Amino acid sequence: MVIKNVKALINDGGFGKIEEVLCDDGKYYARKTFCPSSQFISNPTLCATLRQRFIREVKTQKMLPEELFIPIVFEDLTSPDPWFLMPIAEDVYINEISMCKHERRLPKGLGDILNSLEFIHNRGLIHRDLKPQNILYHIGRWKLADFGLISQDKEILSQTITTSHNALGTVMYAAPEQIKDFKRVTPLADIYSFGAILHDIFTDGSRVPYSELSGDGEIGAIIERCTKNNAAHRFKNVDALRKRVLYYLSKDSIKTDEAGDEKWVQLIRKFDTWDSDLFENFVFYLKRNPRSRDILFEMGSEIIDFFYALDKDLSNELSIIYCDWVYSRAFNFDYCDVIIGLIFKIYEKTSDLEVKSKAAISAAELGRSHNRWYVMGYVIKMAGKAIDEHLAFRISLELELEDQNIENFKRCARGINLSINSYHPIIKETLSR
Repeated sequence: MVIKNVKALINDGGFGKIEEVLCDDGKYYARKTFCPSSQFISNPTLCATLRQRFIREVKTQKMLPEELFIPIVFEDLTSPDPWFLMPIAEDVYINEISMCKHERRLPKGLGDILNSLEFIHNRGLIHRDLKPQNILYHIGRWKLADFGLISQDKEILSQTITTSHNALGTVMYAAPEQIKDFKRVTPLADIYSFGAILHDIFTDGSRVPYSELSGDGEIGAIIERCTKNNAAHRFKNVDALRKRVLYYLSKDSIKTDEAGDEKWVQLIRKFDTWDSDLFENFVFYLKRNPRSRDILFEMGSEIIDFFYALDKDLSNELSIIYCDWVYSRAFNFDYCDVIIGLIFKIYEKTSDLEVKSKAAISAAELGRSHNRWYVMGYVIKMAGKAIDEHLAFRISLELELEDQNIENFKRCARGINLSINSYHPIIKETLSR
């Protein structure tokens, strides 16, 4: 790739600069170049360390899926000043924060951010520099960028290594343990940083670095839990955090109009005290009162585990009700990621083919109707080549009952750049008719 022209400087700081450049393919890209400032040049040893870290940043970013992270288009890591090319982002998350406050609406993209964090955490990596300036909008999704701190260079912890000039620097998002023992921080440091982003969104953003943060109401409690000084007291992982945040964001859609709804909401929150009789009454209540099914927003993975241990048959009945509810309802975009986690939990817990097939069908409707690629990946898992042929046959029967279901399965495969060949052969045959 040949650079024909430098159009503009996007950012400059720390040890790198980002420019908008025109390349010989006729397209514009963001070029990030290793360019240490005077504070580093005077220390050749540190400068060499920074250069190696820049190279590691490129190699790390190249290995990450572009559905979740800003991709690298081209790189030159052998030149004296190594550089790489990225697509030009359509937006940066600090603008989304400003817009949601100005428009008095809920923020978009929190589910995307959490999905990206969960991906790297599951692979033993920690971002260490999560902040709005490092979250970019690209091809319809918010994605993480800037992986300079994903390595463990303790001697440069105190330096701002990203290319942003924003007044709220890295220090305003870093967990307190990062200043004490940078090499030994855990993924819970990223949980803290996410809490600081929530603090930006739901408060005026004023805060003291490395402190416990708060806010009003339920979201304030979530911010507090994210930013505990003792990391062990924070949300234990991204999955636990996702459920609380996205449930909070979904509350504008929850409707509990029937007289008995609030009673059941309170009872579900004490699910571990239930017996089979109370469980049976709950299932019957939902059957008799379809308009009350928004109570199911209270469902969680631990509740599903408890119910299946309590009574498998009743759990299967409840699971079918849950899948039907998902199939027929619209959700907050990000909350789809919580819903699909629960559907997949049901799919794994049950041995009943009807429930499994209902789970796959409802997941496909959720993925297609909300155009949520994260959900679409689960549809492939639930109906892929490795599933039992009896389950594949049952799913194919469900598909034949409704043309929309066939289109949903096709759309889910296309949505994540796959084909119907990714499904079990029996399902593929049905989709090919």
